[in-house]
Amino acid sequence: MENEKKSYLQKLADKITEFDRKIDEVKKQGSEAASVMKEDYGKLAEELKGKKAEAEQKLNQLKSVSGESLDEIKKGVGQAVDDISQAITNVMAKLKEKK
Repeated sequence: MENEKKSYLQKLADKITEFDRKIDEVKKQGSEAASVMKEDYGKLAEELKGKKAEAEQKLNQLKSVSGESLDEIKKGVGQAVDDISQAITNVMAKLKEKK
């Protein structure tokens, strides 16, 4: 069970690192965008950072639990990861539309 938890935590940490890279990409594109669109990019980046922070918070909760609580927290973490993944997908689609 402990190895499974460590493996799961590493997988989530890797996803959060990936989210950081994608958020940085959105920021970079925003800084290169026309001034009219910069505000939109900034808002999208802030939204993604908030969702990433939620996922990190749930990851930290997961580190300190075990047993039945572990399964319950894993569901919440999974949902948070799914939410930010979907948000990033949506943002990237919007960025492609604006180009």
